[in-house]
Amino acid sequence: QEKSLAINLNTLGPEHPNVAAAYNNLGSACESNGEHDKALRYKEKELAIWLKTLGRDHPVVAIAYNNVGTAYAKKGDNANAMACLLKAKAIFMQKFGPTHPHTKKTQALIEKLEKE
Repeated sequence: QEKSLAINLNTLGPEHPNVAAAYNNLGSACESNGEHDKALRYKEKELAIWLKTLGRDHPVVAIAYNNVGTAYAKKGDNANAMACLLKAKAIFMQKFGPTHPHTKKTQALIEKLEKE
């Protein structure tokens, strides 16, 4: 996957959606391997691309905030996880409302962290 990222960076540039997707995939693989710090770095790079290319209130940005928040939670950093998840929820609420599956999923993660 790192070779794929390098190829995408080289051919498509650092702000291309495929590069963001590659960062997300690498982050997920690292999470699966218990490499939480590395996973978080990849997820944050994904978020940075989406923020720069789509703006602060796009649903894809909310998904990326959710991804970063989940990475923080798996690392045990609930304060930063909560901050990211609340940003994601605000975007989802604005774009989709309270009954949308993305909003509900993020709310469930927030409630889980509040109990910890």
